[in-house]
Amino acid sequence: MGRSKVVFDCMIFLQAAARPTGPAAVLLELVEIGAIELFVSDATLEELRDVLTRPSIQRKFPSLTTSAVSDFVERIKLSSFCLANIPSTFPFDRDPKDAKYIDLALTSKADFLVTRDKDILDLRDTDQLEPLFAQLGWKFKIVDRFEMLSYIRFREQA
Repeated sequence: MGRSKVVFDCMIFLQAAARPTGPAAVLLELVEIGAIELFVSDATLEELRDVLTRPSIQRKFPSLTTSAVSDFVERIKLSSFCLANIPSTFPFDRDPKDAKYIDLALTSKADFLVTRDKDILDLRDTDQLEPLFAQLGWKFKIVDRFEMLSYIRFREQA
């Protein structure tokens, strides 16, 4: 069975950076050992840098110094596949800034979009993505970090 292709949203990266022993950090470690393939884009990396360097985030997580953020982003770049020129194919009126993650999942033909974002998670309960899935002939699953870890655990036991 091949490795799963995944896209993480910014909140998964934030949790991995801020809590190195949490579930998001475990997912990142699985990327680094090659158990799953992570896809990023220039836009997702730019948002990650922006979020991790916000004063409010750095006050909440003092370990996220400028140097630590730079090292973390470099760690992501070294362990992921960075795609350029991601077409905007999914109009996400509910939260337009999150469309880049869905577009990346579509372009990379990801198996999973891993998120903590309620707007993205709520897409599971709609048929909003179905026309694109039908057009492409495949679909990705939207999961939270715990569901992704459960899937990996189940896959390894199979």
